[in-house]
Amino acid sequence: MVASWVRRTYTAAGVTQYPPGPHLAAIAAHHTGKALLCIDVSGSMSGAPLGAAIEGGLDFLAEAGEAGYRCGLVLWSDTVNLHLPTDTPADVVTARLRAAGICGGTLLAPTVRAAIDELGPLTGDRVVCVFSDGGIGDPAPTAEAADKARALGIRFVVRGLGCTASAGLAAALRPDGEAADQTIDGIDGMRREIASMAREMRGISH
Repeated sequence: MVASWVRRTYTAAGVTQYPPGPHLAAIAAHHTGKALLCIDVSGSMSGAPLGAAIEGGLDFLAEAGEAGYRCGLVLWSDTVNLHLPTDTPADVVTARLRAAGICGGTLLAPTVRAAIDELGPLTGDRVVCVFSDGGIGDPAPTAEAADKARALGIRFVVRGLGCTASAGLAAALRPDGEAADQTIDGIDGMRREIASMAREMRGISH
């Protein structure tokens, strides 16, 4: 005879494990979004533009982090000046962004290739967010690398300071997008618009 006190109906949540098992981090990483913030630090960014880009980048990192994205950082000019992968601790990423300095000309292709090398083998949502204040160098290798990135499921979000910069980025990285929506009209809007890339990558109108 079954005792009358035996519970027959179970309405609790499904089976859980505490403490978490050893594979929880790997499972979480599989589904976590990864965002690589790429900031132009070429010579033309000297002075106020760099300061505004840093502040906008810090806002971006904070908002993307709150949304559950693991963020890395690329400071680029005519080469990759700094590349912090998306598994870098957030405080290290923000500290290195605050310390950003000016160096070199402008060539975007090496940055896109670096993003592919890091994000290509990963899973989950992977986004490359690029800011530039001018040209991107030879557009052909940049567009070729971007095509490869999109084939791997990597998305691009871009902002350019002025029409020339945004049109160049759009043509190479976002041929399906509207350059006007990716244009920063002046230095006063840089912080706000760079930060707005975090909302765009989440599908929220900026």
